[in-house]
Amino acid sequence: MHHLGNIFLYNNNNINKALYHQDLEERGYFLFDTDNLHKFTLYHKEITPNVLLFDFERNTPIDFIASLERKFERSTIPLVVVSEAPNALIYHPAISHYLTHDEAKRSLLGILESYCTGNKKHQILYINLKPYERSDFSKSVKLAGYTMFEVHNINSAKAYMAKNTPSIICINFEPALSKSQKIFAHPKTFYVENTQNVKEVEQFLQ
Repeated sequence: MHHLGNIFLYNNNNINKALYHQDLEERGYFLFDTDNLHKFTLYHKEITPNVLLFDFERNTPIDFIASLERKFERSTIPLVVVSEAPNALIYHPAISHYLTHDEAKRSLLGILESYCTGNKKHQILYINLKPYERSDFSKSVKLAGYTMFEVHNINSAKAYMAKNTPSIICINFEPALSKSQKIFAHPKTFYVENTQNVKEVEQFLQ
């Protein structure tokens, strides 16, 4: 079996045990799963993970989630948070993806594959730096049937672009647009608002 990548999981929740241990390990990922933060930090320093994953049970205090986010805010490794807490309450610019437990069942494997093995060829890379806003743009992309990888910071977008080639890049924070254009040198990079519809950039997907 091929080794696909290293996933480090801080997990104080039993809901998705099957997803992590069956789906990930059977596919060839190395999974380090612990609810001991000290162990998690030590192993993170010894073995370089491709993704840091945090799964919080429903009753985990918001303050604890926020403190853990701050602890890893200098990391350049993509950080995925699985929680039922509203994004606006646990928002931190270091977080790459926010998923509910139901969303994790549907999309986590695709996210990990994008970072670890790549070659996903999504039509749109959406760098959504305002995940606390309602995203009509994301909904319109899905309704139109386009494939999209949505990420919430530039560092994780860089990790994605190292292994994938989207047709276009959309970013919803204008001050970061010129920075992303320089970093990615992608000929089709556009500014969009969360309130926009994909039809406004659809012509560039042809």
